[in-house]
Amino acid sequence: MKTFKRSLRRTLAVLHARNLEYLRDRASFGWNLVFPILIVLALAVVFSGPPRALFTVTVVEGQAPDMLAFPGIEAVTASEDKALARLSRQQTDMVVSESGGTVFYWVNGNSPSGAILELILKYTESRPLERGQSDGEAIRYVDWVVPGILGMNMMYSALWGVGYVVVRYRQSGYLRRLKATPLSKFEFLSAQVLSRLMVTLTASALVFVGTHLFLDYKMVGSVALLGLIALLGGLSMITLGLAIACRTESKEFADGLLNAITFPMLLLSEVWFSLDASPEWVQAFAQLLPLTHVLEAARAVMLDNAGLGDIWLHLAVLIGVCVAGMAASVKLFRW
Repeated sequence: MKTFKRSLRRTLAVLHARNLEYLRDRASFGWNLVFPILIVLALAVVFSGPPRALFTVTVVEGQAPDMLAFPGIEAVTASEDKALARLSRQQTDMVVSESGGTVFYWVNGNSPSGAILELILKYTESRPLERGQSDGEAIRYVDWVVPGILGMNMMYSALWGVGYVVVRYRQSGYLRRLKATPLSKFEFLSAQVLSRLMVTLTASALVFVGTHLFLDYKMVGSVALLGLIALLGGLSMITLGLAIACRTESKEFADGLLNAITFPMLLLSEVWFSLDASPEWVQAFAQLLPLTHVLEAARAVMLDNAGLGDIWLHLAVLIGVCVAGMAASVKLFRW
């Protein structure tokens, strides 16, 4: 009985010490209170607005047709190239554009929704009509979501694999011992980047091949170009993780910061769903996130057979994130 009491006292002492340690870490304690509230607020903003309509019409330019006044028809705006690309994948039901008093419209010949909207347009529109047609097949949800899953896996592997580890090294005193060696900051950080990049790319390649064998998702573009996207995407995420960990000393606080980075990308980078129906400022903010450019470039290659000239802007943004993240890491890093 005495042995049990002594064991219980030791357990309670360690429990009390750990609780005090956590409560004294005000940053991580506060983050655990604030983060759930931020999640609820973010979801409320992204999914704000009325329920989704039965039909979606993309308006390119000019005066919108009268049929948009009908209930159940939702209007979105986009450039002509993007609108027609979405129509070919049956992600929108009709594309309309007005010029010189004539309404130009396009429907997908394989879409029943497009045929219904065409009848409504003919009965409600008094202006001259000019018809165009696309015959693309609908993109399955699995074809659209696989790039998102691969990108999400890369994001978590890169950010936690390097950011959390560096903080652990600092807490354990491992970095202080390295400081006594001739190793420079840049050499240490470069080794961390290359090591995590090898792991991230290997895991992504295995997942890519394995899921393709089971799901047979659409892949019509260049595998080499997709590999370049993965390389730059992985580097951008890893350097971002390094920048977060370059001075952080608490693993709990680092976990909160990493969550603060990954959650907006998970929600706004179109991993699971499209942001077409979201407010314009939400879509603009999403363009600031590196994962958004990874997924848009990957989907363009996999679904639309895009070339290097079509995705160069996405690649340029990822290169900029890599350079900025590595420069900040070297500048701010503390042993």
